[in-house]
Amino acid sequence: MLRLFLSTGNIFLSLILGALMLALVGYNSPETLSEMLSWARSLKGWITSTGLEPKYNIWLELLLEERQLLFMFFTIIARILLFIVTAPFTGRR
Repeated sequence: MLRLFLSTGNIFLSLILGALMLALVGYNSPETLSEMLSWARSLKGWITSTGLEPKYNIWLELLLEERQLLFMFFTIIARILLFIVTAPFTGRR
């Protein structure tokens, strides 16, 4: 039960930290955030132009947004940072 609580807490905390990092970058360096959004736009274009059949590709185009990609990036960075911080205390190597 403790493992379930810790893993759920880790995911929840990484989502919050990702949102905070996104907000801090937007507040402190809006031009950087704008550039990151343009990178997310080109990544979305690359993902949706992979040659999938239109019946599958349309769902990628509808469900994938630049803001989501950018938030996923910051959340993954937060998860990596949380791992680096918590690894010495959990015995993981």
